[in-house]
Parts: sequence; structure tokens; C-alpha cells
Amino acid sequence: MPAQRKPPAPEGAAPGRNRRPTVQDQVIDLIVELDLDPGEALPAETELMRALGVSRNSVREALKSLQALGIVDIRHGYGTYVGTSQVLPMAPGLLFHTRLAVRRENPRALRDIVEVRALLESGLIRRSALALSAADLDRLQEELDALEADGDTGRAGHDRRFHELLYEPLGNVLVLQLIALFCGVYRQLEAEVGKPRTDHQQVVRQHRQVLEALRSRDPDAAAASIAEHFADITARMDRWAADHRKSPTAP
Repeated sequence: MPAQRKPPAPEGAAPGRNRRPTVQDQVIDLIVELDLDPGEALPAETELMRALGVSRNSVREALKSLQALGIVDIRHGYGTYVGTSQVLPMAPGLLFHTRLAVRRENPRALRDIVEVRALLESGLIRRSALALSAADLDRLQEELDALEADGDTGRAGHDRRFHELLYEPLGNVLVLQLIALFCGVYRQLEAEVGKPRTDHQQVVRQHRQVLEALRSRDPDAAAASIAEHFADITARMDRWAADHRKSPTAP
């Protein structure tokens, strides 16, 4: 167990280079020093109190704050564990601010989410074109078949899974979490403010073009196909936003 630490600076202490670490800072440092992996258990409360030289309430408040940031995961009755998600704790804040913007008739906020995701995927799809195995491509084909068969009602789930399968073999966990984050926020806003009109067969066709480019091991064609897919989403959002802004009394 690490040596006992100095207590944190009193609340309200002036920030600066010489600022004493807070209890949250000390818990984070302890996790790093113990070399704990995501999903591993932290020491028990009593051990944290002794190691940090602070009260039980201070430890509990620090852990609650760190849970809100996704740094730890408190499992009541089991203990506290190192958090496994790097970005999903951002979802509530991102959803809140985007909802406010959309309700104030600023469709750009939702469009920005799609644009960031398009930039992310347009770069990575080039790597996927060279990295995906035959088995990976078969899994994509199965998801595409399910997307086509289930129609509009099942599109959200199959679309998200298709995009996850595009990048899973790259081994970048952060990418998958970002896709999950953006998909989740986008779908929740769709449910709240209305869903842009879509042509299901066109959506299927666009995904098929992506898969065909990947089967051809053509990075440029894959990037062009994914760019076309997101350009179509953006165009549909723009049409939806224009209709949404129209006055009910407009001709």
C-alpha cells in the first residue's frame, strides 16, 4: 500500500501551480500508481482513507465525482472499479446541449455530430479496406442482409452494428466508443424532435456500396462511398430542418 498522503487543500483554495491535489486527484494518482486496468477493483474504502489520510465522506464524495466522469464505476454491494468507457460519460452533456440548440431551431448542432462522425469514418475506412479479413467481410454482409430484411423499423440497430463491424478489426476501442456516443445521441434526438424522411432502399444501397469497395480492397472507393453515405444523411437533415422551421400557417 502506498505511503500515507497529505490531506487535500481546504475547499476554496486558490488554484495555481502550487495547488494541493484534491481527493479526486489523489484517487486518480493512486489508480495510476497501482497500475490498475479498466474493470479492476480499487482498494476498499478503509484502505483509501488510510492511504489518502482523509475521512470516509471525503472518499465517497471523491468516488461519486469520479463516477460522473467515467473514471470509476461504483457497483453497490461489490465495490468500486476502474471505469471501462473513455467517452460515454460525455453523452448526457452532449445530448443536453444539442437538445437545447435544436429546440432553439439551430439544426447545426445535430449536423455537427454527423459531420464529426463523417470525418472520423472517412479516414478510418481506408485502413479497414486493407485490414478486414474475409470473415470480417462476411459478418458485414450478414448485417447488411439483416438491415435490408428488417426494413425501417430495425434500421437503427443494424446500421450502428454495421458501422461498428467496419472498425472493430482495427483494435481502436476509442473509435467504437465515439461511434456509440454519436449514434446514441443522434437516435435520442430523432425520437424527440422527429425523424428525417428516409428511403430505406437507398440506405441499403449506400451500405452495399461501402461493402463492395471493401471487398475490392479499394481504399479510395471505400472513402468515397462512406462520404456519399454521410452526405446523404446531412442532406436529409437539412431538408428536415427546413421543413421543421416552417410556420404552421405558411402556405
